[in-house]
Amino acid sequence: MAYSSMKTFALLALASAVVATPCPYGALAERGALPKAEADKFFAARAERDVNLDDVKLAKREAEHAAQEQFYKRQLDLGDLLLGGGLLNGILQPFTGVLADLDIPVPQDFSLKLIPGDDAAHQYQAPTSSDVRGMCPTLNTMANHGYIDRSGITTFAEAANACQITLGFGYDTCVFLSALGLLAGGDLPSGAYSIGGADSRVPNTLGPSLGISKHGFFEIDNSISREDYYFGNQADFRLDRWERLVNITENYDGEFGNSAFAEERVLVYNEAKNNNPTFDAGIRWLAVSTAERVFIFRALPNGTHETLSDYQNVAPFYLNETFPENWFRRANAYSLVETGTDIANLLLSSSEITTPGQNEGLNNFVPLGIDLGSVTPTEASCFLASAIFDETPGFLAPGLVDNFDTVEAFLNGAVAPFFAQFNCAISGYAQPGANASSSTTGVSTDCNVLVNGVYQC
Repeated sequence: MAYSSMKTFALLALASAVVATPCPYGALAERGALPKAEADKFFAARAERDVNLDDVKLAKREAEHAAQEQFYKRQLDLGDLLLGGGLLNGILQPFTGVLADLDIPVPQDFSLKLIPGDDAAHQYQAPTSSDVRGMCPTLNTMANHGYIDRSGITTFAEAANACQITLGFGYDTCVFLSALGLLAGGDLPSGAYSIGGADSRVPNTLGPSLGISKHGFFEIDNSISREDYYFGNQADFRLDRWERLVNITENYDGEFGNSAFAEERVLVYNEAKNNNPTFDAGIRWLAVSTAERVFIFRALPNGTHETLSDYQNVAPFYLNETFPENWFRRANAYSLVETGTDIANLLLSSSEITTPGQNEGLNNFVPLGIDLGSVTPTEASCFLASAIFDETPGFLAPGLVDNFDTVEAFLNGAVAPFFAQFNCAISGYAQPGANASSSTTGVSTDCNVLVNGVYQC
Protein backbone atom coordinates (compact mmCIF):
# COMPACT_ATOMS: atom_id res chain seq x y z
CA MET A 1 0.00 0.00 0.00
CA ALA A 2 1.42 3.41 -0.92
CA TYR A 3 2.37 5.76 1.87
CA SER A 4 -0.31 8.31 0.88
CA SER A 5 -2.96 5.58 0.93
CA MET A 6 -1.79 4.38 4.31
CA LYS A 7 -1.91 7.94 5.60
CA THR A 8 -5.44 8.41 4.27
CA PHE A 9 -6.52 5.12 5.86
CA ALA A 10 -5.03 6.13 9.20
CA LEU A 11 -6.70 9.54 9.11
CA LEU A 12 -10.07 7.99 8.26
CA ALA A 13 -9.67 5.48 11.07
CA LEU A 14 -8.87 8.26 13.51
CA ALA A 15 -11.84 10.29 12.33
CA SER A 16 -14.12 7.31 12.70
CA ALA A 17 -12.91 6.80 16.24
CA VAL A 18 -13.24 10.38 17.36
CA VAL A 19 -16.29 11.49 15.35
CA ALA A 20 -18.55 8.55 14.52
CA THR A 21 -18.08 6.99 17.93
CA PRO A 22 -19.41 9.42 20.56
CA CYS A 23 -16.61 10.51 22.88
CA PRO A 24 -15.30 13.70 24.50
CA TYR A 25 -12.23 13.89 22.21
CA GLY A 26 -13.88 15.92 19.46
CA ALA A 27 -15.51 18.27 21.96
CA LEU A 28 -12.15 18.84 23.64
CA ALA A 29 -10.62 19.75 20.28
CA GLU A 30 -13.47 22.13 19.49
CA ARG A 31 -13.13 23.83 22.87
CA GLY A 32 -9.36 24.28 22.44
CA ALA A 33 -8.60 21.93 25.31
CA LEU A 34 -6.15 19.76 23.35
CA PRO A 35 -2.51 20.57 22.46
CA LYS A 36 -2.33 22.29 19.06
CA ALA A 37 -0.65 19.34 17.35
CA GLU A 38 -3.35 16.97 18.62
CA ALA A 39 -6.14 19.35 17.65
CA ASP A 40 -4.70 19.92 14.15
CA LYS A 41 -4.48 16.16 13.66
CA PHE A 42 -8.10 15.72 14.73
CA PHE A 43 -9.48 18.47 12.47
CA ALA A 44 -7.47 17.18 9.49
CA ALA A 45 -8.84 13.69 10.03
CA ARG A 46 -12.38 14.95 10.37
CA ALA A 47 -12.13 17.14 7.28
CA GLU A 48 -10.88 14.25 5.13
CA ARG A 49 -13.52 11.93 6.54
CA ASP A 50 -16.28 14.50 5.93
CA VAL A 51 -15.29 14.79 2.27
CA ASN A 52 -15.73 11.05 1.86
CA LEU A 53 -19.00 10.95 3.78
CA ASP A 54 -20.55 13.94 2.04
CA ASP A 55 -20.95 11.97 -1.18
CA VAL A 56 -22.64 9.12 0.67
CA LYS A 57 -24.95 11.47 2.55
CA LEU A 58 -25.82 13.36 -0.62
CA ALA A 59 -26.71 10.15 -2.48
CA LYS A 60 -28.86 8.96 0.41
CA ARG A 61 -30.64 12.31 0.67
CA GLU A 62 -31.32 12.39 -3.08
CA ALA A 63 -32.79 8.89 -2.92
CA GLU A 64 -35.01 9.90 0.00
CA HIS A 65 -36.20 13.01 -1.81
CA ALA A 66 -36.98 11.00 -4.93
CA ALA A 67 -39.08 8.60 -2.85
CA GLN A 68 -40.82 11.55 -1.19
CA GLU A 69 -41.68 13.07 -4.55
CA GLN A 70 -43.13 9.75 -5.71
CA PHE A 71 -45.26 9.46 -2.57
CA TYR A 72 -46.34 13.11 -2.91
CA LYS A 73 -47.55 12.49 -6.46
CA ARG A 74 -49.39 9.39 -5.28
CA GLN A 75 -51.11 11.41 -2.56
CA LEU A 76 -52.19 14.00 -5.14
CA ASP A 77 -53.52 11.30 -7.47
CA LEU A 78 -55.53 9.75 -4.63
CA GLY A 79 -56.86 13.12 -3.51
CA ASP A 80 -55.32 12.78 -0.06
CA LEU A 81 -53.99 16.36 0.09
CA LEU A 82 -57.27 18.24 0.01
CA LEU A 83 -55.89 20.86 2.42
CA GLY A 84 -52.29 20.80 1.22
CA GLY A 85 -49.24 19.58 3.05
CA GLY A 86 -47.11 16.70 1.87
CA LEU A 87 -43.35 16.17 1.92
CA LEU A 88 -41.02 17.41 -0.83
CA ASN A 89 -37.23 17.71 -0.62
CA GLY A 90 -37.43 16.86 3.06
CA ILE A 91 -39.76 19.74 3.94
CA LEU A 92 -43.50 19.80 4.62
CA GLN A 93 -45.49 21.91 2.18
CA PRO A 94 -47.98 24.65 3.23
CA PHE A 95 -51.60 23.87 4.06
CA THR A 96 -54.68 25.55 2.63
CA GLY A 97 -58.30 26.18 3.57
CA VAL A 98 -59.08 25.94 7.28
CA LEU A 99 -55.41 25.02 7.90
CA ALA A 100 -53.95 27.89 5.86
CA ASP A 101 -52.60 29.65 8.97
CA LEU A 102 -50.88 26.52 10.32
CA ASP A 103 -47.16 27.23 10.54
CA ILE A 104 -44.94 24.47 9.20
CA PRO A 105 -41.84 23.15 11.04
CA VAL A 106 -38.61 23.48 9.10
CA PRO A 107 -35.52 21.25 9.14
CA GLN A 108 -32.77 22.59 11.41
CA ASP A 109 -29.00 22.30 11.13
CA PHE A 110 -27.38 19.49 13.09
CA SER A 111 -24.01 19.53 14.78
CA LEU A 112 -22.52 19.15 18.21
CA LYS A 113 -23.66 22.32 20.01
CA LEU A 114 -23.64 23.57 23.59
CA ILE A 115 -27.22 24.05 24.84
CA PRO A 116 -28.04 26.70 25.93
CA GLY A 117 -24.43 27.89 26.01
CA ASP A 118 -24.05 31.64 26.51
CA ASP A 119 -27.19 32.51 24.51
CA ALA A 120 -28.84 35.19 26.66
CA ALA A 121 -32.28 34.45 25.22
CA HIS A 122 -32.20 30.85 26.44
CA GLN A 123 -30.94 30.96 29.98
CA TYR A 124 -33.04 29.26 32.63
CA GLN A 125 -35.86 31.27 34.16
CA ALA A 126 -38.15 29.75 36.76
CA PRO A 127 -41.74 29.75 35.51
CA THR A 128 -44.16 32.30 36.91
CA SER A 129 -47.47 31.35 38.46
CA SER A 130 -49.23 31.97 35.14
CA ASP A 131 -46.88 29.74 33.13
CA VAL A 132 -48.22 26.30 32.22
CA ARG A 133 -46.16 23.17 32.83
CA GLY A 134 -47.23 19.57 32.38
CA MET A 135 -46.16 15.95 32.40
CA CYS A 136 -43.26 16.12 29.90
CA PRO A 137 -39.90 17.07 31.48
CA THR A 138 -38.24 17.97 28.17
CA LEU A 139 -41.09 20.26 27.08
CA ASN A 140 -41.05 21.89 30.52
CA THR A 141 -37.29 22.34 30.15
CA MET A 142 -37.64 23.90 26.70
CA ALA A 143 -40.19 26.35 28.11
CA ASN A 144 -37.99 27.22 31.11
CA HIS A 145 -35.21 28.10 28.65
CA GLY A 146 -37.38 29.92 26.14
CA TYR A 147 -36.92 27.51 23.23
CA ILE A 148 -40.70 27.33 23.21
CA ASP A 149 -42.81 30.13 24.63
CA ARG A 150 -42.07 30.47 28.34
CA SER A 151 -45.81 30.58 29.02
CA GLY A 152 -46.06 26.90 28.07
CA ILE A 153 -48.39 27.74 25.18
CA THR A 154 -46.55 26.53 22.08
CA THR A 155 -47.34 25.65 18.47
CA PHE A 156 -46.90 22.72 16.10
CA ALA A 157 -44.00 24.44 14.33
CA GLU A 158 -42.34 25.96 17.39
CA ALA A 159 -42.22 22.73 19.38
CA ALA A 160 -41.01 20.65 16.41
CA ASN A 161 -38.25 23.18 15.68
CA ALA A 162 -37.22 23.37 19.35
CA CYS A 163 -37.08 19.58 19.52
CA GLN A 164 -34.49 19.60 16.73
CA ILE A 165 -32.55 22.60 18.05
CA THR A 166 -32.24 21.46 21.66
CA LEU A 167 -32.18 17.65 21.48
CA GLY A 168 -30.75 16.99 18.04
CA PHE A 169 -33.68 14.81 17.07
CA GLY A 170 -34.52 14.40 13.38
CA TYR A 171 -37.08 16.46 11.50
CA ASP A 172 -39.29 13.39 11.09
CA THR A 173 -39.21 12.46 14.78
CA CYS A 174 -39.88 16.00 15.97
CA VAL A 175 -42.73 16.62 13.50
CA PHE A 176 -44.34 13.35 14.60
CA LEU A 177 -44.09 14.24 18.30
CA SER A 178 -45.42 17.77 17.86
CA ALA A 179 -48.26 16.54 15.64
CA LEU A 180 -49.23 14.10 18.39
CA GLY A 181 -49.16 16.95 20.91
CA LEU A 182 -51.31 19.18 18.71
CA LEU A 183 -53.92 16.47 18.16
CA ALA A 184 -53.84 15.51 21.84
CA GLY A 185 -55.37 18.76 22.98
CA GLY A 186 -54.59 21.72 20.76
CA ASP A 187 -56.25 24.01 18.23
CA LEU A 188 -55.62 22.51 14.80
CA PRO A 189 -56.17 25.60 12.59
CA SER A 190 -53.75 27.78 14.58
CA GLY A 191 -51.41 24.97 15.60
CA ALA A 192 -51.43 26.18 19.23
CA TYR A 193 -51.44 23.85 22.23
CA SER A 194 -50.75 23.86 25.94
CA ILE A 195 -47.92 21.66 27.26
CA GLY A 196 -50.07 21.08 30.33
CA GLY A 197 -53.82 21.30 30.79
CA ALA A 198 -56.53 23.34 29.12
CA ASP A 199 -55.72 27.05 28.92
CA SER A 200 -57.72 30.07 27.75
CA ARG A 201 -54.71 31.32 25.76
CA VAL A 202 -55.18 28.47 23.28
CA PRO A 203 -57.95 29.19 20.73
CA ASN A 204 -60.99 26.94 20.53
CA THR A 205 -61.57 27.32 16.81
CA LEU A 206 -63.05 23.85 16.28
CA GLY A 207 -64.06 23.17 19.88
CA PRO A 208 -62.42 22.95 23.33
CA SER A 209 -58.62 22.67 23.36
CA LEU A 210 -57.95 20.35 26.28
CA GLY A 211 -54.13 20.41 26.64
CA ILE A 212 -51.66 17.58 26.05
CA SER A 213 -52.13 16.28 29.59
CA LYS A 214 -55.58 15.02 28.59
CA HIS A 215 -55.40 11.36 29.61
CA GLY A 216 -55.25 8.59 27.05
CA PHE A 217 -53.58 10.36 24.17
CA PHE A 218 -50.16 11.98 24.58
CA GLU A 219 -50.36 11.26 28.33
CA ILE A 220 -50.63 7.54 29.11
CA ASP A 221 -50.37 5.17 32.08
CA ASN A 222 -46.93 3.87 33.14
CA SER A 223 -45.08 7.17 33.03
CA ILE A 224 -41.54 7.17 34.36
CA SER A 225 -42.07 10.09 36.73
CA ARG A 226 -45.84 10.73 36.85
CA GLU A 227 -48.58 8.62 38.42
CA ASP A 228 -51.43 7.00 36.52
CA TYR A 229 -54.45 9.17 35.82
CA TYR A 230 -56.67 6.96 38.00
CA PHE A 231 -54.68 7.79 41.15
CA GLY A 232 -54.37 11.59 40.90
CA ASN A 233 -52.79 14.47 39.00
CA GLN A 234 -50.92 12.88 36.09
CA ALA A 235 -49.01 16.11 35.40
CA ASP A 236 -47.21 16.35 38.74
CA PHE A 237 -43.66 15.05 39.11
CA ARG A 238 -43.43 12.18 41.59
CA LEU A 239 -40.08 11.97 43.35
CA ASP A 240 -40.76 8.42 44.58
CA ARG A 241 -41.20 7.10 41.05
CA TRP A 242 -38.03 8.86 39.92
CA GLU A 243 -36.02 7.51 42.84
CA ARG A 244 -37.22 3.99 42.07
CA LEU A 245 -35.82 4.35 38.54
CA VAL A 246 -32.54 5.69 39.92
CA ASN A 247 -32.27 2.66 42.18
CA ILE A 248 -32.78 0.37 39.18
CA THR A 249 -30.03 2.12 37.21
CA GLU A 250 -27.58 1.31 39.99
CA ASN A 251 -27.77 -2.31 38.82
CA TYR A 252 -26.48 -1.16 35.42
CA ASP A 253 -23.48 1.03 36.29
CA GLY A 254 -25.73 4.04 36.85
CA GLU A 255 -26.88 4.19 33.22
CA PHE A 256 -30.41 5.15 32.22
CA GLY A 257 -30.09 2.81 29.26
CA ASN A 258 -31.90 -0.03 27.55
CA SER A 259 -31.09 -2.58 30.25
CA ALA A 260 -32.42 -0.42 33.09
CA PHE A 261 -35.62 0.41 31.24
CA ALA A 262 -36.12 -3.22 30.20
CA GLU A 263 -36.40 -3.94 33.94
CA GLU A 264 -38.27 -0.79 34.96
CA ARG A 265 -41.01 -0.97 32.30
CA VAL A 266 -41.95 -4.54 33.31
CA LEU A 267 -42.14 -3.48 36.95
CA VAL A 268 -44.47 -0.51 36.33
CA TYR A 269 -46.57 -2.53 33.85
CA ASN A 270 -47.28 -5.23 36.43
CA GLU A 271 -47.85 -2.63 39.12
CA ALA A 272 -50.53 -0.90 37.06
CA LYS A 273 -52.05 -4.15 35.86
CA ASN A 274 -52.46 -5.30 39.47
CA ASN A 275 -53.60 -2.02 41.02
CA ASN A 276 -55.14 0.30 38.42
CA PRO A 277 -58.68 -0.88 37.49
CA THR A 278 -58.67 1.39 34.40
CA PHE A 279 -55.14 0.55 33.20
CA ASP A 280 -55.11 1.00 29.43
CA ALA A 281 -52.22 -0.75 27.68
CA GLY A 282 -53.28 -0.52 24.04
CA ILE A 283 -51.22 0.18 20.92
CA ARG A 284 -50.98 3.87 21.78
CA TRP A 285 -49.66 2.95 25.24
CA LEU A 286 -47.19 0.54 23.68
CA ALA A 287 -45.85 3.16 21.27
CA VAL A 288 -45.73 6.11 23.66
CA SER A 289 -44.46 4.29 26.77
CA THR A 290 -41.60 2.61 24.91
CA ALA A 291 -40.69 5.72 22.92
CA GLU A 292 -40.65 7.76 26.14
CA ARG A 293 -37.99 5.46 27.53
CA VAL A 294 -35.74 5.14 24.49
CA PHE A 295 -35.84 8.91 24.03
CA ILE A 296 -34.21 9.28 27.45
CA PHE A 297 -31.11 7.37 26.49
CA ARG A 298 -31.00 8.91 23.01
CA ALA A 299 -31.87 12.55 23.80
CA LEU A 300 -30.53 13.27 27.26
CA PRO A 301 -26.91 12.07 27.25
CA ASN A 302 -24.30 14.76 26.69
CA GLY A 303 -23.59 14.92 22.95
CA THR A 304 -19.88 14.56 23.66
CA HIS A 305 -20.68 10.99 24.75
CA GLU A 306 -24.12 10.37 23.29
CA THR A 307 -24.35 6.73 24.31
CA LEU A 308 -23.89 7.46 28.03
CA SER A 309 -27.16 8.42 29.73
CA ASP A 310 -25.90 8.91 33.27
CA TYR A 311 -27.37 10.65 36.32
CA GLN A 312 -25.58 13.98 35.89
CA ASN A 313 -27.05 14.42 32.42
CA VAL A 314 -30.53 12.94 32.91
CA ALA A 315 -31.40 14.15 36.42
CA PRO A 316 -31.49 17.93 35.75
CA PHE A 317 -34.29 17.45 33.18
CA TYR A 318 -36.42 15.66 35.77
CA LEU A 319 -35.44 17.24 39.09
CA ASN A 320 -35.07 20.88 38.00
CA GLU A 321 -36.46 20.95 34.45
CA THR A 322 -33.33 22.59 33.13
CA PHE A 323 -30.47 21.63 30.81
CA PRO A 324 -27.39 20.27 32.60
CA GLU A 325 -24.26 22.40 32.83
CA ASN A 326 -21.90 22.14 29.85
CA TRP A 327 -24.45 20.00 28.01
CA PHE A 328 -24.16 19.40 24.27
CA ARG A 329 -27.04 18.24 22.09
CA ARG A 330 -26.65 15.23 19.81
CA ALA A 331 -24.44 15.76 16.77
CA ASN A 332 -26.40 13.33 14.60
CA ALA A 333 -30.15 13.54 14.00
CA TYR A 334 -32.17 10.76 15.64
CA SER A 335 -34.73 9.48 13.16
CA LEU A 336 -37.98 7.50 13.21
CA VAL A 337 -36.06 4.56 11.74
CA GLU A 338 -33.71 4.59 14.73
CA THR A 339 -36.65 5.03 17.08
CA GLY A 340 -38.27 1.87 15.69
CA THR A 341 -35.01 -0.05 16.09
CA ASP A 342 -34.63 1.04 19.71
CA ILE A 343 -38.26 0.27 20.56
CA ALA A 344 -37.93 -3.24 19.11
CA ASN A 345 -34.74 -3.80 21.08
CA LEU A 346 -36.35 -2.61 24.31
CA LEU A 347 -39.35 -4.90 23.85
CA LEU A 348 -37.22 -7.93 22.99
CA SER A 349 -34.77 -7.40 25.85
CA SER A 350 -37.45 -7.02 28.54
CA SER A 351 -37.57 -9.87 31.04
CA GLU A 352 -41.17 -10.72 30.20
CA ILE A 353 -43.68 -9.84 27.51
CA THR A 354 -45.85 -6.87 28.49
CA THR A 355 -49.03 -7.97 26.75
CA PRO A 356 -51.10 -5.10 25.33
CA GLY A 357 -54.64 -4.97 26.68
CA GLN A 358 -56.90 -3.19 29.14
CA ASN A 359 -58.18 -3.66 32.67
CA GLU A 360 -61.94 -3.81 33.00
CA GLY A 361 -61.73 -3.68 36.75
CA LEU A 362 -59.09 -5.34 38.92
CA ASN A 363 -58.18 -8.94 38.11
CA ASN A 364 -59.91 -8.63 34.76
CA PHE A 365 -57.23 -7.79 32.20
CA VAL A 366 -58.41 -8.23 28.62
CA PRO A 367 -55.50 -8.80 26.19
CA LEU A 368 -55.57 -7.43 22.66
CA GLY A 369 -54.02 -10.55 21.14
CA ILE A 370 -50.88 -8.81 19.85
CA ASP A 371 -47.71 -10.91 19.82
CA LEU A 372 -44.66 -8.97 21.00
CA GLY A 373 -42.41 -12.01 21.05
CA SER A 374 -40.51 -11.15 17.84
CA VAL A 375 -41.02 -7.51 16.98
CA THR A 376 -38.95 -6.13 14.09
CA PRO A 377 -37.75 -2.50 13.87
CA THR A 378 -40.20 -1.86 11.02
CA GLU A 379 -43.09 -3.30 13.04
CA ALA A 380 -42.07 -1.11 15.98
CA SER A 381 -42.10 1.97 13.74
CA CYS A 382 -45.56 0.94 12.59
CA PHE A 383 -46.68 0.89 16.23
CA LEU A 384 -46.00 4.63 16.17
CA ALA A 385 -48.02 4.98 12.99
CA SER A 386 -50.89 2.97 14.47
CA ALA A 387 -50.83 5.15 17.56
CA ILE A 388 -51.68 8.22 15.53
CA PHE A 389 -53.67 6.79 12.60
CA ASP A 390 -55.68 3.99 14.26
CA GLU A 391 -55.72 5.02 17.91
CA THR A 392 -55.79 8.81 17.84
CA PRO A 393 -59.39 9.19 16.59
CA GLY A 394 -60.72 7.38 19.65
CA PHE A 395 -59.46 10.12 21.95
CA LEU A 396 -59.95 13.32 20.00
CA ALA A 397 -61.51 16.35 21.64
CA PRO A 398 -65.23 16.68 20.84
CA GLY A 399 -64.62 19.59 18.46
CA LEU A 400 -62.26 17.53 16.34
CA VAL A 401 -64.72 14.65 16.24
CA ASP A 402 -67.15 17.01 14.51
CA ASN A 403 -64.40 18.08 12.10
CA PHE A 404 -62.79 14.74 11.42
CA ASP A 405 -62.23 15.56 7.75
CA THR A 406 -59.86 18.31 8.87
CA VAL A 407 -58.04 15.85 11.13
CA GLU A 408 -57.65 13.43 8.22
CA ALA A 409 -56.33 16.22 6.00
CA PHE A 410 -53.75 17.15 8.64
CA LEU A 411 -52.65 13.52 9.15
CA ASN A 412 -52.37 12.98 5.39
CA GLY A 413 -50.37 16.15 4.88
CA ALA A 414 -48.19 16.33 7.99
CA VAL A 415 -47.68 12.80 9.32
CA ALA A 416 -48.35 10.07 6.75
CA PRO A 417 -45.43 11.05 4.46
CA PHE A 418 -42.90 10.24 7.17
CA PHE A 419 -44.21 6.69 7.51
CA ALA A 420 -44.42 5.86 3.80
CA GLN A 421 -41.02 4.14 3.91
CA PHE A 422 -42.26 1.55 6.41
CA ASN A 423 -45.21 0.28 4.34
CA CYS A 424 -47.34 -0.03 7.46
CA ALA A 425 -50.62 -1.91 7.00
CA ILE A 426 -52.77 1.19 7.41
CA SER A 427 -55.13 1.88 4.55
CA GLY A 428 -57.25 4.50 6.28
CA TYR A 429 -57.98 6.09 9.62
CA ALA A 430 -60.21 4.72 12.31
CA GLN A 431 -63.35 6.71 13.00
CA PRO A 432 -63.77 8.52 16.34
CA GLY A 433 -64.71 6.13 19.14
CA ALA A 434 -66.81 6.38 22.27
CA ASN A 435 -64.06 8.04 24.32
CA ALA A 436 -63.72 10.80 21.76
CA SER A 437 -66.87 12.48 23.05
CA SER A 438 -65.24 13.06 26.43
CA SER A 439 -64.45 16.70 27.15
CA THR A 440 -62.36 15.91 30.24
CA THR A 441 -59.56 18.45 30.21
CA GLY A 442 -55.91 17.83 30.79
CA VAL A 443 -54.32 19.15 33.96
CA SER A 444 -51.22 21.19 34.67
CA THR A 445 -48.86 20.78 37.58
CA ASP A 446 -50.24 21.95 40.92
CA CYS A 447 -47.08 24.04 41.29
CA ASN A 448 -44.72 24.63 38.41
CA VAL A 449 -41.26 25.30 39.90
CA LEU A 450 -39.17 22.19 40.59
CA VAL A 451 -35.99 22.38 42.67
CA ASN A 452 -34.16 19.12 43.32
CA GLY A 453 -37.36 17.20 42.67
CA VAL A 454 -39.51 19.20 45.10
CA TYR A 455 -42.13 21.73 44.03
CA GLN A 456 -41.63 25.24 45.41
CA CYS A 457 -45.08 26.71 46.08
